[in-house]
Amino acid sequence: MNLSTSSSERALFARIVVVILLGMGAALGLVRLFHTGTGITADAFLGRVLEAKAALPRITAEPQELVMFFGSSRVEAGFSPRQFDREMAARGLPVKSFNFGFGGLNPLFQDILSRRIREQFERDGRRLKIALIEFNPFQATVTRRNRAREAEETMQAILGTPQEFFPVLMRDPERGVRLFNIRYLRGGISAEAFTSFVAAGLAPPRPRTGIPEDESAKARRRELNRILDQRFEEDYPDYRAEQWHYGWQGGGTIAEERSAETLTLFDEFYATLRTEHKLDDDRLHRINTADIIELNFDPELVEAFIRIVKNFQAISDRVEVLMLPKNSRWIQNTPEATERLAAAVARIEDETGLRLHNDRELPAITPEMFVDTTHLARYTGGVVYTRHLVEELASPELEAAID
Repeated sequence: MNLSTSSSERALFARIVVVILLGMGAALGLVRLFHTGTGITADAFLGRVLEAKAALPRITAEPQELVMFFGSSRVEAGFSPRQFDREMAARGLPVKSFNFGFGGLNPLFQDILSRRIREQFERDGRRLKIALIEFNPFQATVTRRNRAREAEETMQAILGTPQEFFPVLMRDPERGVRLFNIRYLRGGISAEAFTSFVAAGLAPPRPRTGIPEDESAKARRRELNRILDQRFEEDYPDYRAEQWHYGWQGGGTIAEERSAETLTLFDEFYATLRTEHKLDDDRLHRINTADIIELNFDPELVEAFIRIVKNFQAISDRVEVLMLPKNSRWIQNTPEATERLAAAVARIEDETGLRLHNDRELPAITPEMFVDTTHLARYTGGVVYTRHLVEELASPELEAAID
């Protein structure tokens, strides 16, 4: 009788466990389905980053000497790897370069990505001939950090490894469990990140420009956008919707592939983006989200940037740290900000042993070569800046190193 009762209890217990597990699985499935339905997924947050990360084994298998430009969306917009390679080859310095510029990150998140890059290169026994690393001042501010705090665990969970989670688990069990949960059960999206994304539409409105919109420019911009989209489909019929295109080495299209008429349309399109209304509003947006004028730095973000440089120093023959051109017509830092920037640069140089190249006021780059207050236009500013890098890097020392 006892055996029968014990057997019944075990069977009941097993059924209860199965029901609980099925319920948990269904709940997690609904969470993932909800995230997918709302577009709040790891790919939506980090699609370009994840595609570039997945390409690393292919990059390290390339037979050529390798160059990588690592940084923010300003690198994504302002560096053309295929132009760079062509112009370096014309100087007798054949390399293959890759654009690892990503929007929406800060140095904490870039540090994790740089570890994955370092690991892949060390695992495959490869080195970079040149690593170019952008220090973006407004990416390392307290404001920029605070705007992304809800996403910190999401970024760590998506880009981190279990080996990095275990020490966290030992120091802070609750946070460690949360990282495993985000990575393996929630599809990479933390509850805080999801809530922050949903609540963004309910946040108080940011300051907006008082300069009236140029309605004729706005209408023409929409028309040109439609025309240029159609031209793109005609010029690149086989293009897949990739955020990081291996064939383009992580960069974008190049002028040599486009017709003269298309390039003329782009010139007009860029002009419609540079209205007083749009530029002033973009300036206010950068102040609100990144403290671009005052530059109050977050020490942890500066420390993270230094770790990025050291990760690349471990796998590169030559490392160059630089700041990209700024649109000085619209972004004018206060004297106090300039002092804070000088102090941050001095710290980076002291701890890495490198001299930072300051291209913020590069004479060759004019305000008309930007599409907004921060990003270079691909067919104007991007071309000029890429050529500037070639001229700076194509030195006799580099030629001897490659030979």
